Amino acid sequence: MSEDLRHNLGRWGEDTAAVYLKNQGMSIVERGFRCRFGEIDIIAQNSEVMVFCEVKTRRRETFGAPHEAVSWTKQRRLIKTAGWYLNQCSWDGELRFDVIAILAPGGGEPSIEWIQDAFVWE
Repeated sequence: MSEDLRHNLGRWGEDTAAVYLKNQGMSIVERGFRCRFGEIDIIAQNSEVMVFCEVKTRRRETFGAPHEAVSWTKQRRLIKTAGWYLNQCSWDGELRFDVIAILAPGGGEPSIEWIQDAFVWE
């Protein structure tokens, strides 16, 4: 798959995940938040919890399910990035790290799996 197709699939997945989260009652605070530690695809919240979401989109499971691509190294990077983000805002509520896994076979309806508390803040 070319870099352009992969980028377009990733962008489509993030857009799809944002709509899905809104439909679940979450407000989107940031998309594509970047700092020197890394990037967080979506930061969302409701009145109780701020959620840092990693979105993984695949067309097929040839190399595993989408959520399996969130390695321990990626989790550490997300936690550091979230820590930097939290130092810049005034949130004092609950925090959570979620993964939204989207399987989007060509021509078929995508399946969305929202894995809440996919990993913990350490």
